[in-house]
Amino acid sequence: AQLPRCPFYKKIPGTKFVVDAFSYGEIQGITAYFLTHFHSDHYGGLTKNSTFPVYCNRITGNLVKSKLKVAEQYVHILPMNSEVNVDGVRVILLDANHCPGAAMLLFFLPDGQTVLHTGDFRADPSMESYPELLSCRVQTLYLDTTYCSPEYTFPTQQEAISFAANAAFELVALNPRTLVVCGSYSVGKEKVFLALAEVLGSKVCLSRDKYNTMCCLESEQIKKRITTDWKAAQVHVLPMMQLSVKKLRDHLARFSTQYDQLVAFKPTGWTFSEHVESLGDVQPQICGNISIYGIPYSEHSSFLEMKRFVQWLRPLKIIPTVNAGSWSSRKAMERCFGDWLSESKARL
Repeated sequence: AQLPRCPFYKKIPGTKFVVDAFSYGEIQGITAYFLTHFHSDHYGGLTKNSTFPVYCNRITGNLVKSKLKVAEQYVHILPMNSEVNVDGVRVILLDANHCPGAAMLLFFLPDGQTVLHTGDFRADPSMESYPELLSCRVQTLYLDTTYCSPEYTFPTQQEAISFAANAAFELVALNPRTLVVCGSYSVGKEKVFLALAEVLGSKVCLSRDKYNTMCCLESEQIKKRITTDWKAAQVHVLPMMQLSVKKLRDHLARFSTQYDQLVAFKPTGWTFSEHVESLGDVQPQICGNISIYGIPYSEHSSFLEMKRFVQWLRPLKIIPTVNAGSWSSRKAMERCFGDWLSESKARL
């Protein structure tokens, strides 16, 4: 079968680098394949047979070697917040505030241009204090535009986490025989189940596979909270697919000696159908002794967070990396960027 061609927005001009481009086979002239983080839409195409020279940080590297079985010789580990030279180009990896191991890539090109690739990120005001960004002028920004439209408003992660933790605490206080479940994908959303465990003073139980994934994250905070003994924890982490009333009822039945009700939290990004203006409007789906809360917990920037970051950075050129396939959505985003930048110029 013919592999698709690598799109332009995955290539860094003036280098032999691509970013998150593993599903196009070997790309002619490319010497370094950067991986920003361990989500399948970014590492897709990497397998145990891959011989791409992969460049990533340690956590992502642990996951690539452990989960995908990529041979150690092809995985080049780069430090965080520390300049390295890759094929004659200076590169710095910065925390992207997305999932464990997620990095932004700051490239200093030989021709003097500076390029920032955000990978997937959730822009945060703390990034405005990154010394590496304060000490340079970024000309070109490759931007995670997952939610680049004004209707995408959602609470901060901390607000969403506190909401879930408070709800769990109140339900368990009312009935100590309440089992708390948190939905999860591969990596990401750990902050939610850690907060639930913390507020309840409980361990978190995970499947063996998920447990091994968590061990790749090199977090002491996570390590001391997790177990694979379901009976030893009041917080259970299950795949998002299993958060249906029927499946949760079956899960609860396995622990009927310990628990007689179950509350589940589904940390999802922005969903049109369940969109709430404020956390106060979050209503659980209740079916007998099973309650399911959708929690607007996002690992991508809201529209306003993205706008603030762009207006602070003031790049000369912005290349969207998400929803960039169609001409019309690219045009809408370009209009948006133009408005933001002229507004921030007017303020100067």
